[in-house]
Amino acid sequence: MNRKVNYLKTSIATLKIIVKNDKLISINYCNDNYKQPNNLSTTKTMKTIIYQLKEYFKKERKNFNIPLKFSGTQFQRDIYKTLIEVEYGQTISYKKLAEKSGHPNAYQAVGTALKKNKIAIIIPCHRVIKSDGSLGNYNGGKWRKRELLKLEDYF
Repeated sequence: MNRKVNYLKTSIATLKIIVKNDKLISINYCNDNYKQPNNLSTTKTMKTIIYQLKEYFKKERKNFNIPLKFSGTQFQRDIYKTLIEVEYGQTISYKKLAEKSGHPNAYQAVGTALKKNKIAIIIPCHRVIKSDGSLGNYNGGKWRKRELLKLEDYF
């Protein structure tokens, strides 16, 4: 298994970044008591991911150019691929995301798919809100969702 790991400290959490076969497979929020290993990856792909994330958190990047490995069911992959098209600083409702991804009656299942998203920030689940304009849930916590949307000047 060609799996590489590195970490990036940001304003909302330390991110654990996992790359496999030169494709990003995971970005997760670390809890406060994580133990960072010594053998961190410094491959070209990993450096690019870290560089682009740093730019994003400095408000210098609005789009990512990173090779991704989507996981999950076909429905989940459809949702993620559609979600990536939602622009920086914009939001989409669960219902609209379901419609745009080709699954118009599955808007309740969208939340379940988003909960299983393994690539935080790059696949921007934080941009999905309820039809009434309220934030809804977020795997990283509502406060992180709010902070990411503030970073993107949504509020």
